[in-house]
Amino acid sequence: MQRPRSQDPTLDMLAAALLASEGRKQTEIAATLGLSQAAVSRHLAEAREHYLREQVYFLEDNVPPEVMQRVQQRVSREQLQKGLDLLAQRHEYSRHVTLRVFNTGPSSDDAERIRKLGEHAASHIKRLVLRSRLCGLTWGGMLRSVVTGLRNLHTRAPWRKDEVIECIPLSGEPLGKDPTSFSSSSLAHELGSAVNGDAYDALSIAMVPAFVPERFPRSEINGVWHLIELVESYHRIFGPHQNGRPKPLKAKAEPPLARCLDMILTSVGSADKPLGFGRGILFNTMSVSLEELKTLIVGEIGGVCIPRPTLHNNQARRFDSVRRCWTGLRLEHLITCAERGADPSNEAPGVVVVSGGKKRAGVICELVKLGLINHLVIDDVLAEELERDGAWRTKPDSVG
Repeated sequence: MQRPRSQDPTLDMLAAALLASEGRKQTEIAATLGLSQAAVSRHLAEAREHYLREQVYFLEDNVPPEVMQRVQQRVSREQLQKGLDLLAQRHEYSRHVTLRVFNTGPSSDDAERIRKLGEHAASHIKRLVLRSRLCGLTWGGMLRSVVTGLRNLHTRAPWRKDEVIECIPLSGEPLGKDPTSFSSSSLAHELGSAVNGDAYDALSIAMVPAFVPERFPRSEINGVWHLIELVESYHRIFGPHQNGRPKPLKAKAEPPLARCLDMILTSVGSADKPLGFGRGILFNTMSVSLEELKTLIVGEIGGVCIPRPTLHNNQARRFDSVRRCWTGLRLEHLITCAERGADPSNEAPGVVVVSGGKKRAGVICELVKLGLINHLVIDDVLAEELERDGAWRTKPDSVG
């Protein structure tokens, strides 16, 4: 697809510098911006005076925030960016969604495409992490690829000299067949060490099951929750609970970390393949089967299932049984973080979704409608599917 050329040489220069800082070759930059390679070379030569170091770092602090937003739009797909913003506005959310699209090229399988997306997006994700004080992570192969990409940047720790960046796990262990390196606690430890140094001691909820087995007798379910409540890290992240229900905070008590996150780094799952890594053997104890769950949700984000708006009463009760058994991140945490990311008075990134592949276009659109995404980092395959889907072209009075 031919990219439209900008009429602003300064914007083109800054956009080329940003892409170069992410390790993109001049031929890739030229293709992304719709410029000749000679023009890209000239722009990079100009950028080295004020915006690039020899190590090819983009000096974002030298660019005013309002200009930086335009630069981000320039390096992405502008029509898709505008469409996502319009989709949000039509559903009573004026929340801006910052879009970045990375070309993963021809891939032999999904695993290869995911690896490439994590590698290409790493520099962009790093800039968002550096704007955070508390960064929460969910789980799965996509996030594993992102964390690996961040570690492979070979940026010497600590990334920020003045303050530790806390990396917080947001989901328990599903006890599935996938590697434990995909777990939220493992990823929080790896990213925390890369950001702060090997001495960093990340919180862990590796002892906490992702789901409390539903088919246990009530006394045994309460026993599982009692064990979870004894895990100090879970208490710090999600606050005090009693038999699975959050307890009111005492006066002057510090709020749980999940309510204070500057950034949630997560991926999403489509309705036809929900939960992904989180669907371990514990999910098999649920009265709701995987096939039934597919009919109840539009998709999920970091294990938080988003119900279809048309559920009848019995279906709503069935969905609620899944929600009650999930021990990790909650919808209210996503909402709070997304609101923080939309607040112009701070630099918090908010909810950062990294995803790829055609099948996730539907759930991405639903999450935009709900105002649950601040930064959307995707591959070209998903971008093209979103452009074909064109949900923002639907007339306002017919949007569900």
